Amino acid sequence: METKQRTQFIITCITRWPLTSNQLVLFKALYEAGDEHWISISELAYRMNEAELQSVIGVLGALGKRVNDTEGVDSPYDGIGLMMCLDRFHDEEHYCISPELCAVINNFPVLQNALNLSVDQITTQFGEDGLVV
Repeated sequence: METKQRTQFIITCITRWPLTSNQLVLFKALYEAGDEHWISISELAYRMNEAELQSVIGVLGALGKRVNDTEGVDSPYDGIGLMMCLDRFHDEEHYCISPELCAVINNFPVLQNALNLSVDQITTQFGEDGLVV
C-alpha cells in the first residue's frame, strides 16, 4: 500500500468515531518519541501513566479493533501495524509511530492540540466522550 493510501486509511480510522482518551495518550507517547525512536512497552506504560502493562496491551488491542473494524477500506495491515511499527528485542516488545500517523497528527490541528496536553489533562478532558477528529 502506498503512503498516500496508508495515510487516507489512518484518517478514515481515526475520524469514524471519537478517539478515546487512552488512544490519545498512546498517540501522545509515540508522537513525542518520534518516528525514528523505538520505545519499549515498559517505557510506553510509563509515558502513559499506566501502572500495569496489561492496560497498555488493552489500549493497543482496542486500537487494533478500530483499524480492523473499519469498513470500506481494504488494507493489508492488521490492527496496529497501520499506525505503528512493532518489533521485539531485548526480550520486550518495542513500538515506533509510523511516519503516516505523524503526518496525520501534523495535519489535524484538533488532534495535535489534544496531544500537546498533559496525560492527566487528556484523561480529564476526553475521558468520557473522547475526541472527535
